[in-house]
Amino acid sequence: MKIVEKIKTWGKQYDQWAQVRQMHPVLTTVQRVCTNCETEFQGNFCPQCGLKASIAKLKVKNLFQNFLDIWGLGSRPMFRTLRELFTCPGYMISEYLSGHQPLYFPPFKMLVVTTVIYLLAGWVRDVPIDGLIQMDSILDSVNGDASERGTKLSVYLEQIFDWFNDHLAIGVIVGESISVLATRIAFLKAAIQWSLVELFFAHIYLSVQHYIFATLSILLFGAELDELPGWGVLSLVIMFYQWLTLAQLYNMGFWQSLFRTILKSFCQIVIAFALVALLILIVMMI
Repeated sequence: MKIVEKIKTWGKQYDQWAQVRQMHPVLTTVQRVCTNCETEFQGNFCPQCGLKASIAKLKVKNLFQNFLDIWGLGSRPMFRTLRELFTCPGYMISEYLSGHQPLYFPPFKMLVVTTVIYLLAGWVRDVPIDGLIQMDSILDSVNGDASERGTKLSVYLEQIFDWFNDHLAIGVIVGESISVLATRIAFLKAAIQWSLVELFFAHIYLSVQHYIFATLSILLFGAELDELPGWGVLSLVIMFYQWLTLAQLYNMGFWQSLFRTILKSFCQIVIAFALVALLILIVMMI
């Protein structure tokens, strides 16, 4: 019981920290003169040209930041977004959706960056990247049926999944759309409601989380997540972050958010199967 009470205490302390952490820089009232345009002002940035008030001497970290700036990655919001994506993801996403976009790195741009790093990691470690859709187990079960209907179904499934593997961008959009719809259904009666567009942005950040885990799996173990012997442990970590993100995003308690997160996964499977069945009907009619 003492352990349970300690866990509850730690949980409350973490939640308080996550909600009241410093979100905005403290404004200074010191009178300054801009070194660029010589405008007199008070604050952290010049209102005329936007130059930062405190310009320090160039250091080694400035070299690294300038190198990243070539691809637009040297901004402070990127590092802040990466940190908070794993410390308080739901609150971070909620703040982004509520209008604090300048504080965080744009989700779509971040998804592109993490995807490229993921592919580069596969190239460096010589790990074949099979795409977003794994269909071997599905086709094996279908091929086990010797009937003519089973053979045709296997062919149709292979055509559908091959097309999505050749068009990964569309595959990501379809996959995230399914997740968004499942989330909306599972959290339909939540006190806080987000639009489908807002949920789509939230799920892009969730995809960034997944790609970071996948990249670490390749770099550290030389294999994709679903090929690791300890995939069960890593899958629990990913599921934990998905639950934590949704719990904070909807500001729900432990058991209620856990139930709705499980319900969301179930709805996602049902919607995916329904979509595959619809695509099979379309292919059969063509």
